[in-house]
Amino acid sequence: MQDEKIGELLMAMVRECQAVGRAEGAVFEDGLPEKILQGQRAAPPDSINSIHADRAAGRPMEIDARNGVIVRLGRKHGIPTPCNQMAVALLEAMARGK
Repeated sequence: MQDEKIGELLMAMVRECQAVGRAEGAVFEDGLPEKILQGQRAAPPDSINSIHADRAAGRPMEIDARNGVIVRLGRKHGIPTPCNQMAVALLEAMARGK
């Protein structure tokens, strides 16, 4: 997340999640994407997220619970979710490539 381009992608994914969540009735604080990026950047450099940990351990990744649901609910509400769609496609391809 230290890379600027990766940080921009993270915030775009979070913005998609926020838009879908709001359409479902959730309330989010202002500046949430930036706060999440700051939190990621403040984490120890060797920390990994749960999808990465699952992949490294050979466990099924929680693709649907993390990103697939955003894509489905985005479609339901007519909200584009291209970043989350890309994440789902790439992660599913990785899972098939075991």
